[in-house]
Amino acid sequence: MALFGLLAASTSAFGQTVDVQQYWNSASESKAMNTIADAYKARGGKWIDSPSADFDSAIAAATSRIAGGEPPSAVLMNPNAAMRDLASGQLRDFDDLAAKNGWQKAIAPIVWDKLNVDKHLVGLPVGIHADNWIWYSKSLFQAAGIDEPKTLDEMFAAADKLKAAGHTAFAVGGEPWQEVSILTSMIIALGGPEYWNELFIKRDPEALKSPLLPRAFELFRKVSTYTDPASPGRSWNETTNMVVTGKAGMQFMGDWARGEFLAAGQVAGKEFGCFLAPTDKPAYAIVVDIFAFPVNKDEDRIKGQTLLAETVMDPAVEAKLAAVKGSVPSRLDVDTSTLDLCAAKGVKALATPGVTVSSTYDALPGDLNGRMTDLATQFWTDPSMTVEAGVKGLADILQSK
Repeated sequence: MALFGLLAASTSAFGQTVDVQQYWNSASESKAMNTIADAYKARGGKWIDSPSADFDSAIAAATSRIAGGEPPSAVLMNPNAAMRDLASGQLRDFDDLAAKNGWQKAIAPIVWDKLNVDKHLVGLPVGIHADNWIWYSKSLFQAAGIDEPKTLDEMFAAADKLKAAGHTAFAVGGEPWQEVSILTSMIIALGGPEYWNELFIKRDPEALKSPLLPRAFELFRKVSTYTDPASPGRSWNETTNMVVTGKAGMQFMGDWARGEFLAAGQVAGKEFGCFLAPTDKPAYAIVVDIFAFPVNKDEDRIKGQTLLAETVMDPAVEAKLAAVKGSVPSRLDVDTSTLDLCAAKGVKALATPGVTVSSTYDALPGDLNGRMTDLATQFWTDPSMTVEAGVKGLADILQSK
């Protein structure tokens, strides 16, 4: 009987392989991916890791493999234009599993809508982030007598105190995607969810005439005056480490940064603090990490995809993932009582009607995102570029077809 049980177990584990194209490389990201892989392997699956240097490289590699007839089993990505392009016959849908397991009821509507293309579920969430967070060193704030800022004016007053004390006030990694997130954080702080949706979702021409936009560009440039000379080209996680080690006071970054503080053994509210871009119009610009599953013909890989889908949608796995990644669980039924105070702020924001909006990563087509990122970098690096030129450039981008 014991031998029969062993054979049965080995048979059930056979034929459940996944080849995962992914780009999580920082300390916290690696822990997060290992959390998923370990849970998958504990269920009897075989995990093949196919890492890429960054998001763009992962998408390029996956696209090339699909075109070459050797698709990965799963691709880590966001529910943006790249996913929607692949969804035209190149991605497996999970409508049957979703209906069987009641997944739609467990996922916030704004997230569910992003996962579906033409009413088919083509992406599964592995966590929710927001990109309009600011992280700070508790020790530097305390030494300078700074309370957590509640307004943009208070935030810049804090930056002045940090600078006067000889610290880098804002740690910024001089990469285009890091720079544009500061600009969008200024826009959402000034305008709130309603204006954000008019500008980036509806792309209403009237929204482009608002005096909020010139002010956002002015504040964007102001942030650049508080950075350090080594900023250009620095990775986001190296930049987060400046706050972790007390070399800088604050950082604009999505809450994947929380994972880096946790990986360094720090505790929210003790060594580090967090706040959403300060405003009287609370907003939470979500970024959803997902797995998309390219169509595979091999039965082994198909079974592996099913097992991975069930693994990432397991509430217990989501809770473990959030604890190391810095994300908020995708499922609304996950127990979040043990998450730290920063994660709790995210959970509260996600659950508050009217606060959550789509980040520009999801809201805008890929080409417009790229052009806006280029514009932000040009404005950031060229002090001679006027605010008027920045606003006009953004208007031209958002009004293009």
